[in-house]
Amino acid sequence: MSSDIYSYSSFRQYLKDQYEKCKSTGGSGFTYRSLSAKAGINSSAFFKFVIDGKRNLTAQSILKTCIAFNIKGREAEYFEQLVFFNQAKTMEEKDLVLSKLIALQRHKNIPRIKNNQLNFFHEWYHCVIRELVTMADFSNDWMRLGQMLSPPITSEMAEKSVKVLLELGFLKKENGRYVQIDPVMTTGHGSQDFQVIRHQIRMMQMSIEAYERCRAQERMTSTTTMGVSQDAFELIVDKIRDFRDGLAEIVGHDRHPERVYQLNISMIPVSQKVEPE
Repeated sequence: MSSDIYSYSSFRQYLKDQYEKCKSTGGSGFTYRSLSAKAGINSSAFFKFVIDGKRNLTAQSILKTCIAFNIKGREAEYFEQLVFFNQAKTMEEKDLVLSKLIALQRHKNIPRIKNNQLNFFHEWYHCVIRELVTMADFSNDWMRLGQMLSPPITSEMAEKSVKVLLELGFLKKENGRYVQIDPVMTTGHGSQDFQVIRHQIRMMQMSIEAYERCRAQERMTSTTTMGVSQDAFELIVDKIRDFRDGLAEIVGHDRHPERVYQLNISMIPVSQKVEPE
């Protein structure tokens, strides 16, 4: 039995499989009644009726269902869209939701950077070289490749970077040209690896340096200061991740890239926590 929500086309079947899986491991203490209590629903048979197709879910009960079955993050978003898709009354409604389901499934399939590939973050320019060698034919002129970066690096650094990318499995060579093995990769959300954090800090430093290095029309910076609760903070982080994923979709369809850009999005506390009055 699969517990991968992205492989389901029916939210009722998913809930049924999850219930049976939890029932087999949780014993007699896991019941429809206990699920309803966890979700704050008065009817002890509510989830049985939903699974049996005798009752639909509303926007409010979708949230309660996610709480009861411990569905979180992007999986909760997929579950919500799956409910809308299954309960849609017209083909137009189904078609509208289907594109969102496909986009969420596609994100799930983005390969993760493995632990033995984390040396990718050892130098700031590895990620730039990975993009640049697929965009420009530099004919193994390492000095030329190094000078194409901003700020530039030496020919030795450029040559070693390509070698590292090949060894780590970020690049391969086909018909004399460099090709990315997986165009989009991720460390997953909230990586705490030291090399990843150091890379992020260096990239933010480069954003500051860009004020001296780049013309105004070549860069974009925006700042906003706001007061938020912890719950709002978590929602904003999810929105930022969705925004970043949407940008990856745009880049994935860009067939003629002209330049490598670095996007840094950060949200940091600039005050101590204020206790409610």
